[in-house]
Amino acid sequence: MEDDAVRLLTRLILPAALILGACGAPATGTPARSDTVIAVRDAFIVQPPEGRDMTGGGLHVSVTGAPVTLIRASTGIAGAVELHTMSMEDDMMKMRKVESFPVAPDAPLVLERGGNHLMLFGVEPLQVGDLVDVTLTFTDESGREQDIVTQAEVVPPAG
Repeated sequence: MEDDAVRLLTRLILPAALILGACGAPATGTPARSDTVIAVRDAFIVQPPEGRDMTGGGLHVSVTGAPVTLIRASTGIAGAVELHTMSMEDDMMKMRKVESFPVAPDAPLVLERGGNHLMLFGVEPLQVGDLVDVTLTFTDESGREQDIVTQAEVVPPAG
């Protein structure tokens, strides 16, 4: 009788366990947020000219895993930081504030002099070589935000 009960349970429980196990199989496709890694390097802020309180800055951002979007930047040494594009129109350089910059594994973000950049307003006096904390806020496809703090080196103005 016990053998019959074991056989019956084996016939009922084993298929049920296999079905439930298949339901818990890991998904493929876009990696989970915890698999996304954002790397920031070469951050800089240009020393503002004497008597000026605005300047630019740049950095390189790469991501592995799912794409992200840079939506905000801030620092304690400036009243405001904006994300800007730079383009040539009718032989004139035009800067425009934008709301975000996308970053994907196959399309890193490069913010630099003469191109897309950070624009800082209300900047405190800075010395070349100073290191400044800059907080970058990214969002993923689900709208979750992540802050990354990086250090930007103060560099001399182009001359």
